[in-house]
Amino acid sequence: MRRRRAFTLIELVVVVAIIGIIIAFVLPAIESSKHASKRVRCLNNLKQIGLATLTYMTAQNVLPMSATAGEGRGVNHSCFAMILPELDQQPLFSSYNFQVENHYPSNRTVVGTPLAIYLCPASPLSLDLLPSERIRATNGWRYPAGSAFAGNHYGANWGGSRTSLGDDFANEKGAYRGVMMMVRVDTPRGPTRCIRPQDVRDGLSNTILFGEKRDGQGWAVGGFAGSEFDAAPSPVPPDSPDNRMIPSGSYHPGGAQFVFGDGAARFLRASIDRELWYALLTRDGREIVSTDDF
Repeated sequence: MRRRRAFTLIELVVVVAIIGIIIAFVLPAIESSKHASKRVRCLNNLKQIGLATLTYMTAQNVLPMSATAGEGRGVNHSCFAMILPELDQQPLFSSYNFQVENHYPSNRTVVGTPLAIYLCPASPLSLDLLPSERIRATNGWRYPAGSAFAGNHYGANWGGSRTSLGDDFANEKGAYRGVMMMVRVDTPRGPTRCIRPQDVRDGLSNTILFGEKRDGQGWAVGGFAGSEFDAAPSPVPPDSPDNRMIPSGSYHPGGAQFVFGDGAARFLRASIDRELWYALLTRDGREIVSTDDF
């Protein structure tokens, strides 16, 4: 009977080295594929949010306000809460009490319900509920303790500026130039109101509806750190724990994703020309923009 020759130590080392080289080539490809899949899922979320908003607009002839205001209802409910029926979340919408504040006990279960469509799978941040006492408004007021809010990684284009991040945009374009905002706020251009399709004079296909944020205060929270994003000089300003809830941003290399008024979702480079970026955020700036530009 013929005996089989065993591997020598040198041969074993060579085989292990070859396997190591193969793994070194394969692992980055696997990681890249996983990230690409997350980016596609994130983009699909934005598409669905955009289409739901367009369905709402067709039925109501206005875009939803980014945060509710005024007498006769609770304030600071978000546009994401208003479009729940259009996202096949009618039972959740029916359980939501818009007549009281979103942090009231009657809304505790609803606002604490995580919704995958409002979460970008590329985000590495914790998906734990955000305690209500950590929610803050632009004036520094904080919610009372006792409730908690499910996360959100998207924001509406309200058109800047709520914070110093949007000062440059406001200096060039003015404030309240987007498509969704808190209404009945006095501005130099007059009181804000819900935006109608005909108010988007730059064209729906050239105007951003929603974009990614690195983090948010919760899908049910209206306002600058909840349902909106502020107009920083870039779609992806430098990351900072203090700013993750305020401007647009993402964890995708090189840029962030946005959905436009015609329902088209696109990736915008972080290096996009600033004037072009600002033009895409204004509803009536009368800038000449071609889809080939971005």
